[in-house]
Amino acid sequence: MDQCVTRLPTGIPELDAVLRGGLLPGRIHLVEGRPGTGKTTIGLRYLIEGVKAGQKSLYITLSETRQELLSTARNHHWSLDGVHISERMPVDDAPGREQSVLLPTDSELSKLVDAIAGTVREHRPDRVVIDSMAEIRLLAQDSSHYRRQIIQLRHQLSTLDATILLLDDLTSEGREYELQSAVHGALCLEVRERTFGSARRTLRVTKLRGGDFQSGWHDFAITAGEILVFPSLIAEEHSQPHERTELLSRAPGLDALLGGGLVSGTSTMIVGPSGVGKSTLALQYAMSMIDSGGKAAYFTFDETEMTLRSRMINHMGSDQGLEDPPGFLINRINPSRISPGAFIWKVRRHVEDHGVRLVIIDSINSYLDVIREERAMLLQMNELFSYLANMGVMSIVIGAHSANLDTSREPDALSLMTDNMISLRFYERHGDVRKAIAVLKKRHGEHSHHICEFRLTEAGVEVGDKITSVHNLMAGVIGAV
Repeated sequence: MDQCVTRLPTGIPELDAVLRGGLLPGRIHLVEGRPGTGKTTIGLRYLIEGVKAGQKSLYITLSETRQELLSTARNHHWSLDGVHISERMPVDDAPGREQSVLLPTDSELSKLVDAIAGTVREHRPDRVVIDSMAEIRLLAQDSSHYRRQIIQLRHQLSTLDATILLLDDLTSEGREYELQSAVHGALCLEVRERTFGSARRTLRVTKLRGGDFQSGWHDFAITAGEILVFPSLIAEEHSQPHERTELLSRAPGLDALLGGGLVSGTSTMIVGPSGVGKSTLALQYAMSMIDSGGKAAYFTFDETEMTLRSRMINHMGSDQGLEDPPGFLINRINPSRISPGAFIWKVRRHVEDHGVRLVIIDSINSYLDVIREERAMLLQMNELFSYLANMGVMSIVIGAHSANLDTSREPDALSLMTDNMISLRFYERHGDVRKAIAVLKKRHGEHSHHICEFRLTEAGVEVGDKITSVHNLMAGVIGAV
């Protein structure tokens, strides 16, 4: 592969990252996907980027009218000034002429292909979008006829020194690969419906002849004015120098139980039933990070920002005495409206753009609902933990469960890859419901094996004495001795 070739930006920075810099200049690329997947929007963004760079841009439409394209651009608050739009409808509008769309002659289809190439030759653009190749397929009588015309079109376009996007709707009954084999690069778009919530958009580069690219599926989203691509995370490509630091909780009993504080770059899982104090324990570390001058990002799937902020400020306070502590970044995540790629991208932006040193995910059960359809929760979380470790960032994930720990099932299986594990439990004594805490694992040092009283106070959390009057507490079978 020639790594020295200067790439052509698409106007979508994260897509350029997937393409390792952008499209191959002077080549023909294919963007394919079912209707509604975003092909036209990507094509328009590509041409607008060319205008910004002082390049000539041409949009050849075989289906949509000029007014429809202008309307699409207005919906995104884009201007198509500088983009030349050429309408080349396959049906001849000559009055009195009988049309036969079902059985066109070979010469009629050849005329359309020649007209497309002639338009490009006439305007001599730097960037071209041809929308859509499905119209040519509909006019072809069979697969071989269609392939001949594609080869002819490629031959004519290849001599014009333009970087071209061919858009294809994939509307044929049987999947054909004539276009993919004829072009230098191919980008496939998909929309995947979910049982509940918004549809999930994904894309992947299927080929880029002579160039490198990031393989695999990547989530993306189309919003008003923007196309957001979320490249899948490759942890080994990200790292930054960092010193080994230790974060104490400011609760002496907890630090003694854990054998010190949390170490930079390590991951911690807090498990326990609902209401036992998992989120409050995580907030204890967040407040300690903020009071030491660092930043913490809290991604909550279950609580509202107002509830979380109220709990932190009113019941835990801050040494800085401010109503809303600086450095505490709360992110409310709606699991039915976000894709796995978009969530990981949010985490990355907080780490790389805001310098966050502690990431909290509350809860992993709700995050599991986001990525359950992929059946790859452990792989994705392992990549995320590795990325955070490479960046020197601590992470805390909260998992709700009330039964015995079962590492063969999610989310408990996540505990196999985390560095530390803290378990909280309810138990009964003298007619009162009480709470217990124990450290089950700490990879980077010694920890206490005691099971201790756990209490929530106005100042945060408090770890009390060792519990000696209850057996089988951590196993979920409570009994007094």
